[in-house]
Amino acid sequence: MESKHMTDAFNEVQEARERLHQLDIQLWLKQTVFTWEWWLLVGFTIIPLMIWWKLLDKRRAYEIAFYGCMINIMAIVLDDIGTNLSWWEYPVKLIPMIPPLLTADSILVPIFFMLVYQLCSSTWPTFMVANLIMALIIAFVAEPLFIWIEYYRLNEWKLIYSFLFYMSSTTLARFIILKIGVAK
Repeated sequence: MESKHMTDAFNEVQEARERLHQLDIQLWLKQTVFTWEWWLLVGFTIIPLMIWWKLLDKRRAYEIAFYGCMINIMAIVLDDIGTNLSWWEYPVKLIPMIPPLLTADSILVPIFFMLVYQLCSSTWPTFMVANLIMALIIAFVAEPLFIWIEYYRLNEWKLIYSFLFYMSSTTLARFIILKIGVAK
C-alpha cells in the first residue's frame, strides 16, 4: 500500500534532487576539485582547527566546544534555509555532499567566536563588545573576501543580516550556557 505522501509530485521532487546531486558532482569534478580556490578552502578548513586546538583552554574545552557547536548548528540551519531559498549560492564547495560551506559554518565562524568566548566571556559587557567587533570583522571583512574569491554569491541576502545573525546566535549561545550551568 502506497503512503499518502508518496505522490507523483513527491517522486518528481526526489528525481529532481537526484539530478541536481549528479550535476553538483559533475561540476565539482570538472571545475572545482584541485583548483587553487579548492586548495585554499582545504587550508581554511584544516589550519584553523590546528590553531584552535593549540590556543584552546583545555580546562574549559567542553564549555567552549559546546558554545561553538551551538553556533555551528545555528549557522548550518540558516545556511540550509538561505541556500534553499536562493538568498545566496556557493560556486566552490569543499565536498559536494556536505553542507554548502562547511568551512565557514563549521570551522571558521565557530572558531573565531569560540576564541572570543574563551577570552572575553567573564562578563556580559566584555563579551558583547568583543562579539560586536568579531561580528563586524566576519560580516564586513571576511564575507566580502569570500565573495571576492567567489566562494559565496549574494542574491537576496545583505551583509548586515549576517552581522545580525552573528550577534544574535553568539548571544543566544552564551545565554544558554549560563542558563544550563555549563560555564565555569
